[in-house]
Amino acid sequence: MKTYYDCIPCLLRQTVEAMRMSGADEGIQEKLIRFVLRETADIDLNETPPYMAYLIHQKIREVLNDPDPYQEVKEHFNQLALDMYEDLQQRVENSADPFETAVRISIAGNIIDFGVRADIGSQEVNDTILECLHSPISFNTSIELNRSIKQADNIMFLSDNAGEIVFDRLLIEQMPREKVCYVVKGQPIINDATMKDADAAGMTGLVRVIDNGSAAPGTILKLCSPQFIEEFHKADLIIAKGQANYETLSEVKNTDTFFLLKVKCPVIARDLGCDTGAVVVKRNSSQESRSALS
Repeated sequence: MKTYYDCIPCLLRQTVEAMRMSGADEGIQEKLIRFVLRETADIDLNETPPYMAYLIHQKIREVLNDPDPYQEVKEHFNQLALDMYEDLQQRVENSADPFETAVRISIAGNIIDFGVRADIGSQEVNDTILECLHSPISFNTSIELNRSIKQADNIMFLSDNAGEIVFDRLLIEQMPREKVCYVVKGQPIINDATMKDADAAGMTGLVRVIDNGSAAPGTILKLCSPQFIEEFHKADLIIAKGQANYETLSEVKNTDTFFLLKVKCPVIARDLGCDTGAVVVKRNSSQESRSALS
C-alpha cells in the first residue's frame, strides 16, 4: 500500500508521542520534529507508510539514545494480556466454534497499537474483545481460513504488537502447531513484538519462533534478513496480523496470505474498501484470482 497524504500527520503524531513517553527535553524534541518535517517534505509516496515510520523511529532512538523507548509499554500490555489469558482460553474452549472465537480474540488484540494511538487502556482492550466477538467479519470467513490452515504444510504467522502476541497464542493453540513458524521483529520498533515478548507471552514454548531481522513496522521484505526471506518463500500459507503487515504486504504477489486486523485508520479502511472499526479476515487478491480460475 502506498503512502497517502493523510499518513503524514500520523507520522508526526507518532514522533510527538514517542518524545513525550521518553521525557525528552525541549531541545531534543525540537531537533526530532524538524527532522521529521524535513523527511516528510521529501517523502516518496510510493513507499509504504511503515517504511517512513522506520526511518523516523531510527532517528528517534538515535537522538534519545534509547534502543527501545516503548519497553515499559510493551511489558505493561504483555502482563495485561497474560492476566486475561486464562479467562479468554476458557471462553474459546466453551464456545460453539472455538476456532472462530480464537480468530476474533486474536483480531481484538490488534487494538494494542501505539503506531495509531498511545492512550489505549485496559478497558478499551476489554471493550474491543466484546465488540470483536459479536461483530460481522469483513471479506473472508474463519471457515475459509481454517480450511487453508488444514491444507497447508508450512504456515508462517507474522506477529504485530506486544500484548497482542498473547491473543495470537489463543489462535495458534487451535492450529496444527508443528506446521507453524511464528515471526517477531529483529529489533524494537514502536510497540511491535520482539523475541523478548515472545518469551514473555509463552510463545517460544508453543511453536517455533524466528525474527525477521528487521526494525521496521510490518514486513518490509527489502529490510528483512536473508534467512527470513528464505522462510517466507517456503511458506505455503501466511497469516499476517495487523495494519502494518497489510500496508507492507498487500501488493506482494504469489503468496497465499490472510490478513487479520482491526481497522483503526480511515486510510486503511479506504484502501481495503470497508468501514473504520471493521473486523477483517482478508485473503490476498492474487490467491483469490488463482482460486477462481482453478
